[in-house]
This record gives sequence, C-alpha cells and structure tokens, in this order.
Amino acid sequence: MLSQLASGAIGLIGTAVLGRLGPPQLAAAGYANALYSLFFSVLLGVMSSVGARAAQAHGAGDPSRLARTFRGGLAMALGLSALGLAGILIVAACLPLFVPSSLRVDLIRPYLCLSALSLPAVLAMVALRGTLEGTGRPRTVTGVLVMGVGLMGLLAPALAFGWGPLPSLHLVGVGTASVITNWGMALVLFSLAARHVSSSTQRLRGEVQALWQLGWPIGLALGAESGSSSMLALLMARFGPDALGAHNVVLQIVSTVFTLPLGIGITIGIRVAHAAGAGDAQRVRRTGLLGIAIAAGVMLVVVLAEVSAPRSFLGLFVDVTDPRNLALVQLAITFLTIAAVFQILDSVIIASNIALRNLQDTFWPLLISLVSYWLIGLGTGALLAFGLHLGPRGLWLGLTSGALIAAVLLSIRFLRWTGQERPQSPVSEHLE
Repeated sequence: MLSQLASGAIGLIGTAVLGRLGPPQLAAAGYANALYSLFFSVLLGVMSSVGARAAQAHGAGDPSRLARTFRGGLAMALGLSALGLAGILIVAACLPLFVPSSLRVDLIRPYLCLSALSLPAVLAMVALRGTLEGTGRPRTVTGVLVMGVGLMGLLAPALAFGWGPLPSLHLVGVGTASVITNWGMALVLFSLAARHVSSSTQRLRGEVQALWQLGWPIGLALGAESGSSSMLALLMARFGPDALGAHNVVLQIVSTVFTLPLGIGITIGIRVAHAAGAGDAQRVRRTGLLGIAIAAGVMLVVVLAEVSAPRSFLGLFVDVTDPRNLALVQLAITFLTIAAVFQILDSVIIASNIALRNLQDTFWPLLISLVSYWLIGLGTGALLAFGLHLGPRGLWLGLTSGALIAAVLLSIRFLRWTGQERPQSPVSEHLE
C-alpha cells in the first residue's frame, strides 16, 4: 500500500503544481493524460503478467523459471514501449483535428510528448516491481518509490516556477520532472532486482510468448476500465476548461486513493499465486475473499473523509478561495460526491480482478470489463449527459453505473471459479 501511495503521490505532486499554474494548464494536462492513458493502461495490463508468473515461480520454488520471467518481462517492455511511443507521437501530430477549441493544443502537445518519453521506464518498472514484490521484497520497491516522490517534489515546482538559476518552464517543467523521476526509479530498481535473480542462458522467446498470452486479455481489460475514464475526460472537454479541470482534480484524488485497494489487491494476487503454486485451493479462495473485504472496508473509511471535507481534498490542487476557481470547485465537489460510490465499487473490482488474474483467469474478466465500462458506463453516461441534459455530472453517474455491474459480475466470477463444488480445483487445472 505504501508503494502504491508513493506511486500515486508522484502524479499528485504534478497535478498540485499544475493547479497553481492556472485552469488552462490544468485542463491541458488532463486532456494529455487522458490520451496517454488510452495507450498506457493497455500496455500496463499486458506487463502485469510478469508479476503473476514471477509469484507463481517463487511459490513453486523454481529460480530458473523466475529468471526467465524477469528477463522476458524486460524484453517485452522494450517491444511494447516502441509500439506505444509510435502511437502516442502519431496522436500528438493529429491533435488539431479533434481537440475542442476551448483547449490549447500548444499546451497539450508538449506535455503529451514528455509523457511518452516516460513510457519505456514505466513499463520496465512494472516488470521490476512484479519480480521484487512477487518474491516477497515489497520494502525494496517502497524505498525506491519514496525516493522518487522526494525527487518529484523538488523537481516539479523548481522547473515549473524557475527556482534559483533554473528557467521557468511551467507545464513543460512538470512533464520534464516526471520523465527524470521515472527513469531514475527504473534504473535503481533494475540494479536491485538483478541481484535477486539467478543468471539464465535460456532463450526468452517462449517466455515472452507465455507472458503475452497471459497479459493481452489483462491489458484489454485494464484498457477497458482506464480507457473509459480517458474517454470520459475527452467527453468532459466538451463542457469547457472548468469542467475538465474539475474532472482532472477529482480523478487525481480518486487515482491517489485508488492506490490503497490496489496495494491490497497486489498483495491478494501475490498470495493467491503462492497458494496456486503450492496447490492449495482452499487458501486461494480464503485469501481472495478476505482481501476483497479488506479493500472495500479501507475504501469506505477514505470516502467518508472525502465527503465530509471535500474542500480540504480539493485545496491540495487548486486555491478554493480564489473567485476565478468558483465554477471549477463547485463542479469538483459534485464529482467527488458521486466518486465516493464509484471508489467503493472500484475497490471490489480491483481486488477481484487481480485475484482472478493471478489464477490466470483473464478472458471472462476482459468481457466483463468491456461490457461494464464501454457499453453500460460510457453509454449511460453519454445518455445522461447529452440526451437527458444532466451535463458533466451525468458522465460520472454513467461511469459509476458501469462500475456497479463490473463489481457484481467479477465477484460472482471469483466465487464460482474457486467454488468448492468444482470437480477439479482451479489451482490444479492451471498448474497442468
């Protein structure tokens, strides 16, 4: 959880600095982040297969297989980064064709291109983190990420506002700070992870293929969830910079708080994979159910705090007393209230999804995500916002309706997949 909080804090620092630069910069960064996430979320999901296979290799006591997974993961990160970079740069070149006139392309393009430069480092970190956390070394990851938060905390305001002899780069300064921070963390994590993995001379083609086969449904499922949020931001831009800025602030709060159930979910996944590797079906089911309950309970406590004092949370990113931000703050409070329900549902989704992922059940979660987020979530949101004229809040209500369907169906899927009535346990099936 501390690792995920630290990871989220890096983005939080960037948004907090952008909020001090003004609504145009905040809206531009939100639009750029939405476009970047359309690519990143899919690639992140594919790379998450590294952690699942590393944890099962560790649970089975197979260091040779662990080494193959580690090196295969880095090789896959390199290939996926090339594809992602090409796609993002093409989108950056085409921005004038689809960006609403109320937003500034000259601010969106450089921030999007800088985000793309972080992609190889971030994808490599997924493989490195999966190896370290999957082998019971989460403190190493936490330490590196905490150092990254400190570096981002110094660089972002220094480059944005021009501290001392440094130039005032504004939006570009925040993006540059993020690139430096991500590459620094990736290099440190690589030096640490390599020490705990045995050397291997075996060819990696088969391992990369296995990682891809496990990862592509995860990538599409995660892309369905995160991509729907990105599409929500692109639709939100139709209501102007204040609506998009408010959405960006609330989404940053949600994303940061989301790291709590995500940290619990990763723990669930690791322990489920260890149990699967050891052939203990009962422990798989017990661990998953307990983890889902803990994730939902933790999120309930957090959202109660958000609803009780919304201005305190929003004040981290924008000056809530500035009359120029009045419309933005009012919209953000509305979004944050709706997001309280969404966040509780999302905690159940992430815990269930990761548990199923580490049992190598990826196809049905993919279908559930596609239907829940794109058909129900975005469809309902567009109907409420534009058809029934509920405006920006209709988009958030639609997203929440999709999350409700996903939470119910994924929970049912985990219960059935680990049910005692199955003639053969899911653990033994996957081991075969």
